[in-house]
Amino acid sequence: MTAILVTRPDGAADPVVGALKAVGYRVYAIPTIATRPLDFERPDLARYDWVVFTSATGVDALAELSAGPRWAAVGHATAQALRTRDVEPELVPDEANGLALASAMPDVRGKRVLLVRASAAASDLPERLRERGAVVEELAAYLTVEGPATASEPLKIALADVDLAAIVFASGSAVRGYIALGGTTAWPAITIGPRTTTVARKYGFRVIAQAERQSAAALVAAVVSAIPVKERNHA
Repeated sequence: MTAILVTRPDGAADPVVGALKAVGYRVYAIPTIATRPLDFERPDLARYDWVVFTSATGVDALAELSAGPRWAAVGHATAQALRTRDVEPELVPDEANGLALASAMPDVRGKRVLLVRASAAASDLPERLRERGAVVEELAAYLTVEGPATASEPLKIALADVDLAAIVFASGSAVRGYIALGGTTAWPAITIGPRTTTVARKYGFRVIAQAERQSAAALVAAVVSAIPVKERNHA
């Protein structure tokens, strides 16, 4: 049975992993990035017109989500994390990326916007909001760790599998974490979008498929398209 390595941070709980298993792949769920909480001064959310989250980790980092601001989530997983806290996001963009989120937010000129996200995150989200006239504050709620030591041995096992067909990456950080753990570019990569593709190619990967949209469902579809069922059945 053809094996796929998924490097997304939620491991076996990731919806991509479950969906790939459901269509017949054997899946290694090995996060090549992890997160660590950071100490920060708790913000007064009532001061902001919008509070924007770029991950479920950011949602979890705030102990209290008080009434007052409008809420935005970068994608459906982040939106679901808000809903589990009894907060309904007013905005979830069609494309799960920071630039799409910044472009989709309405009436931001002069509005105070709080971004809750990782330290050293990409700059396109706040830059686009500022271009549109928003007053943006950034809260670094957690640190992204590339190449966590806990993934080292599981990764060696996965890469020794003769049936391994491809590696799935959903961020440039995941690519860098994989390389930091000693992974090689002997296998083709399947990526979630252009930015991840650029990073993968920079490190020497042959990218055989890229998701049409930055979502879990589109990433699964890219895997299925790149490695058809007939190939899996006759591998």
